[in-house]
Amino acid sequence: MNRKNFFFCEKIILKIVIYHNDENKEACYNDLYNESKKRGGDLVKITTVMDNKAGEQKSLTAEHGLSFFVETGKSQILFDFGAGKAAYDNARQLNIGMENINYAIGSHGHYDHAGGYPEFVKEGLRCPLYTGAEYFEEKYARDGVKATYLGCGFDETWMKKQGLEHRICDGFLELEPGCYLVGSFERTHDFEQIPDRFVRRLDDQWIKDDFSDEICMVLDGEEGQTVIVGCSHPGILNILATVQKHFGRPIRAVFGGTHLVEADADRIRVTLDQMKQMGVGLIGFNHCSGEQLQQIMDQETQLKHCYLGAGDCIYL
Repeated sequence: MNRKNFFFCEKIILKIVIYHNDENKEACYNDLYNESKKRGGDLVKITTVMDNKAGEQKSLTAEHGLSFFVETGKSQILFDFGAGKAAYDNARQLNIGMENINYAIGSHGHYDHAGGYPEFVKEGLRCPLYTGAEYFEEKYARDGVKATYLGCGFDETWMKKQGLEHRICDGFLELEPGCYLVGSFERTHDFEQIPDRFVRRLDDQWIKDDFSDEICMVLDGEEGQTVIVGCSHPGILNILATVQKHFGRPIRAVFGGTHLVEADADRIRVTLDQMKQMGVGLIGFNHCSGEQLQQIMDQETQLKHCYLGAGDCIYL
């Protein structure tokens, strides 16, 4: 029996669908498509291809990493690629075809978001790869004695050998009308600090990683914008404030990883309060967001929320 949970956030309609056969999937899709058209907008569907946790589709693999498949009504977008082959295997089980993907987006160059990209390419992904600058730099976690490589595992030389195009988002890039990439985030919230263990190796020197390569995706909507993030290393509020400053529009929904897994309860509550002040009413955090964030959100009365595990999807 299907389980359908409905959440309403002002005029945004959210439906989490766990489906067990193609007939029910198509019926749900058609119902939501018709509802979207009544409201005068395009249907947007966001599917979690990979996450640390699985949804109710237990045949999918869950591992540390993140990947979203986004259908806007105009285009199909692969946002991040998980850590390895399992992300593509999930995509295949979710009936996601590589030949129809228009844009591949790398939020930043850590392995758990980028390492699965070569497997997608092996299986037919040929569209351009969009990233921030410095995506291919050597990234590590370092504790003062040892260092662990965290980078994406491929480079521009490999891209050229595969005949793939790499395009850089230098602060702002419009993919198509209503769909944008944003980076170069202003660091306006002092309490959003990057842990010292994250470093880059450059010219035989260790330098602190400021994650200047990180980008997010922004989708226009009738009632405001939707922001999709990878890990939010520069700070989720810094990211959202930069987006809002650029567009001057309310942000209605945010999905992805926040790296609040290392934040204390006070910082989490301040973060959620400031998000509400920005107009955010719907959030789907996962991956590196942490259990404490989920527990605090369960007490929220103003924010609609859900956890997006592997296989879970949202229609907007």
